[in-house]
Amino acid sequence: MTSERKAFSEYLTRAGTPLLTPKGMGDLLPPAAAARRELSHSLVHTFGLAGYEVVTPPLFEHAAVVEGGNESIDRRDLLRFVEPESGEVAVLRPDITPQVARMVATRLTDYEAPFRLCYEGRVFRRRRGRARKHQQMAQVGVECIGIETPAGDVEVMALASDACQSVGLANYRIELGEGSIIRTVLSEVPEEAREKATELVAMKDGAALDSLAIDSGVPERTRDHLRLLLEYCGDASILKQARKAFTWEAAQEALKNLAAIIHRLEQLNLPGQVGVDLSETRGLAYYTGVSFQVLADGPGEAICSGGRYDGLLGRFGRDYPATGFALDLANLQWALRAAGSPFSSSAPARLLVVGANELDRELLCRNVRRHGVGATPFKGRFGPRALAFANSWRYDAVLAHQPEGLVAIRVSDQSERPVKKIDANSVARLATWAQAKED
Repeated sequence: MTSERKAFSEYLTRAGTPLLTPKGMGDLLPPAAAARRELSHSLVHTFGLAGYEVVTPPLFEHAAVVEGGNESIDRRDLLRFVEPESGEVAVLRPDITPQVARMVATRLTDYEAPFRLCYEGRVFRRRRGRARKHQQMAQVGVECIGIETPAGDVEVMALASDACQSVGLANYRIELGEGSIIRTVLSEVPEEAREKATELVAMKDGAALDSLAIDSGVPERTRDHLRLLLEYCGDASILKQARKAFTWEAAQEALKNLAAIIHRLEQLNLPGQVGVDLSETRGLAYYTGVSFQVLADGPGEAICSGGRYDGLLGRFGRDYPATGFALDLANLQWALRAAGSPFSSSAPARLLVVGANELDRELLCRNVRRHGVGATPFKGRFGPRALAFANSWRYDAVLAHQPEGLVAIRVSDQSERPVKKIDANSVARLATWAQAKED
């Protein structure tokens, strides 16, 4: 590294330099950007096979839409600004679901329910007090609007499983929760202790939860329910025990629905494990019924999360039942790497064309591209400089004009191969050879 490049590199690491990305934001460089894009497209393709149509909402949205569509979002987590033209407060979207709900209520009134919609895009949230400081998250997701439980829930959970399988993730667990039960139990905790109790349930800290409940004067029966919530985490067999413990009518109905969903999922022979966690507190203020997460080794948090949100569409004037999920692409890629099957771009072979004059290089590139293989001109003849460029930008081979004719030099091992003509068959064979590690 030259002294100038070293000094510039040191400058980039200094706090406050404008050439660093804003806090919590980041770049994706080649080849990671191509792999992320292809992963996203592959998942959306899987959604499309199930009848989900793509929508593309704007990157920012009026604050009233976001806050009205998801009351569980802390306003302090929103990245806000004022629209210069209107003076309205807008936010970088922290969640795409309210935007889809807005579309259904305003732009899709001529369409018949149910609405099967999918999306891809980034969401932005300030993540205060967390180890990971990323404020932008890349997601793909689906919204199933107009189908009641359990059919709609089963449909989206099965689709989440299909999506994982389609990109090579074989081992994962679909974990279901039911927020109505835990909400009822927590409502019996004094208001001043409720937030802390919710936090301890999420942490599954039974000793601290029991101590807090006693100190707060929580009735013994409610303390028993809090303790049992932490115990009911496992396979579907725990639902039988839960029905004996949570005997009020709404809880019985919720557990019956949960059992019906699990039974249907089992009938579909999904490859992922299916489990239950009745102490799941995620989305208590948002989900109105069953929620779920897809968990896998690696990221330490869900790669996919979703659930039923029947109350949201009514806030926008069209009262439909609804459920959906969002896949976190970074976490999914992490899980794939942990499983030993990282998702990489399957882009066509790329050739760097050198030698001859500028016109001949460009004509050769255009002829190669006609047959579905990438080709880029490079000024000069084949040599260390051309090879270094090709290696840096991950070209598969250099296609060089030599005195004896066209010669392909594979970048990985610098083996050579004469190229006698450029047609569909010869270019296809050349591409296969270029991307192979050895002959």
